[in-house]
Amino acid sequence: MPELAALVSRSAMVIARFLGGALAAATLASCSDPDPIIEYRYGAYEGDAYPDRRPDLVIPDGGMGVVTDSLSDTISLVALETGERLAARPVGREPVTIDGPHRVVVDTAGGALYITLSYPAVADSSSPHAAHGGSTVAGYVQKLALDDLRLLGQVRVEANPGDIAISEDGRRIVVSHFDLKRSLDNPDDVEAARSSLAVVEPDAVLPRGSAEPTLIPVCRAANGLALSRPDGARAYVACYGDDALAIVDLTDPHADVKLVPVGPPLPSDGHTSGYGPYAAVMSPDQKTIAVSNTDSREVRFFDVASETFDESRTIFTIGAPYFSAWTPDGSAIYVPTQVPDTIARIGMTPDDRRAFSRNISKDCVRPHVADLDEEHGLFIVCEGDQKVTPGKVLRLDPETLETLSEAEVGLFPDAFARVAPSR
Repeated sequence: MPELAALVSRSAMVIARFLGGALAAATLASCSDPDPIIEYRYGAYEGDAYPDRRPDLVIPDGGMGVVTDSLSDTISLVALETGERLAARPVGREPVTIDGPHRVVVDTAGGALYITLSYPAVADSSSPHAAHGGSTVAGYVQKLALDDLRLLGQVRVEANPGDIAISEDGRRIVVSHFDLKRSLDNPDDVEAARSSLAVVEPDAVLPRGSAEPTLIPVCRAANGLALSRPDGARAYVACYGDDALAIVDLTDPHADVKLVPVGPPLPSDGHTSGYGPYAAVMSPDQKTIAVSNTDSREVRFFDVASETFDESRTIFTIGAPYFSAWTPDGSAIYVPTQVPDTIARIGMTPDDRRAFSRNISKDCVRPHVADLDEEHGLFIVCEGDQKVTPGKVLRLDPETLETLSEAEVGLFPDAFARVAPSR
């Protein structure tokens, strides 16, 4: 066996020498042929670090309507002259979740428009108003530039922002809060149940560090509001949960709020609405406020001078009335209703109390807002099914109520504001 052991030993030595030689050759080759060093040199970048590629906003000669698409997180731009949808622009604070652009006002002199963001009741809700007024997420007011809709600033308000209004002189913005959750969570505590008006100074709405709004507790589930002109010193607010119209002195946040019942008491369990005042629209002469009551299905008229409702002028509607529009001389009013979906024109003078309506359900699902442009027509915002079917904006003949044009907009449109053409 010594011969076998010697043979194995010699074989091992031969293999070791072979492997060692191969390894040495590989090492020598790698050292003698290194990878080349490649150096890249660039010239200095002469452009902006964050270029603004947002297209300019061109307002048509006849003016433009701005529509909030609350489930699409966009605003639609509509030509007043033709009723055509010109474009849709994204808005909001987050690109992934629903921000719920809700209401909008325009400050032409200030070169800005203001939108409210009303967040859904739950984070994964399929609709920003799936449980309208039931959110716990604070809302926002955003200030956008009229020339390209870039963000100029934002300020946080309370949950469930409802309506927004700007004073005629452009110095005061007011936001209501349709906070049904607060009302329902505090059925026996009137003070805790009240939602607030947020009073915002436009110049204090900044990209960062905006001044906090002044909050004035008003009533349960405040929604539609109208401001006195020109300075917006008084706010008139439809209080859904109190069946009342609130009169608020905005020059003194500590002044008492006056609640005027919209009508005689109706049977109630004490925690629900009988009338359901939802919208408040002031007449051009500031003498009258039309209050739409969605639960009792009627429009009641508030006399500003006497601070009382004129029972003799009450209009009873078949469907639930929403945001109405006055003619410029106050001689008539247009009332959109839901279920059935109609638009009505009603005379408001002693010599003309004629009323006629048109069922528009084939063209318009859930008419929500009426807005009259004396030159180009009556515009109706149609909410659609509030889920997957896009809404519409109809342009009607103010006299006959016939459809002149229609434009498909985003999901769940909710508001309409006009922008005058540039001069």
